[in-house]
Amino acid sequence: MMELLPVIESILTLFILIIIGFTAYRAGVITRTGVTGLSSLLVNITLPCLILQSMQVPVTSDRIGQMQVIFLIELLVYTVSFGCAFIVPYLFHSSRFEAGVLRFMLIFSNLGFMGYPVCETFFGPESLFYVTLINIPFGLLVFTLGIFLLRPDLIQQPDFRKICSPGLVFSLIGLAFFFTGVTIPSPVSESISLLGSVTTPLAMIVIGSLLATLPVGAMIGDIRIWVISLFRLGILPLIILIILRPLVADPLLLGVPVLLVAMPVAANTVLLAEEYGANAELASKGVFLSTLLSVVTIPLMALLIGTG
Repeated sequence: MMELLPVIESILTLFILIIIGFTAYRAGVITRTGVTGLSSLLVNITLPCLILQSMQVPVTSDRIGQMQVIFLIELLVYTVSFGCAFIVPYLFHSSRFEAGVLRFMLIFSNLGFMGYPVCETFFGPESLFYVTLINIPFGLLVFTLGIFLLRPDLIQQPDFRKICSPGLVFSLIGLAFFFTGVTIPSPVSESISLLGSVTTPLAMIVIGSLLATLPVGAMIGDIRIWVISLFRLGILPLIILIILRPLVADPLLLGVPVLLVAMPVAANTVLLAEEYGANAELASKGVFLSTLLSVVTIPLMALLIGTG
């Protein structure tokens, strides 16, 4: 029988941090200006450091074949995700900026904070290498295509100061280091690691603060968020599982990518929406509801994959 306690603890940890942010905002400890400042700090400093650090992976000859399979699987994952993300927002009467936030939520899941502990719980520590590999294209896509999803006007009127963000620059540097085997020396690597480690707790506090600006009913009363959560937590991972099961025999190569697709909406959605002037409140509702529902859906998806 699977040990679900670590998974539940990871999800509850997120909620405690969200509640802290919610309470701090309502108590006046954090102001709306403070939320904007924290978001800017996260997007421009701590999140790029987290991405760069995650790409510091030693590559050995016996892992090259596994890497190729993982990247082919991720090509499939993003193809399916982009297909759903293109279609689903047309079900609602949303502005193009709101549709961009909905598409971002469909494509990008919470690979960082939740992906590592959940996969380690279900598949063991050997799965963490695969999680790290999957985070590489994730980081690159978030700061390229993700920005255009949140700000579709940048396609017609490019603003290179927004497009050439620290996140994109650090992702490209990390990618170059990954393929060349360059290792960041101490104490620079420790500094980058420390900065990256504050991303998740601060991001959850920002989400809680943004939720504090909304009426209580608005957090769970938006039908769009329920539909996005249904696709994010259930439909998308099921599609990937159905396609991959007859093609992939290795339980890790099958299970880890599918389970990561089943993670809730990425916290990055809120941070980037706030930084780039998109609908951060809509993004906050998506992170909140999908994370809440994932307490039930992640164990069910793990059972379907066959980890138990």
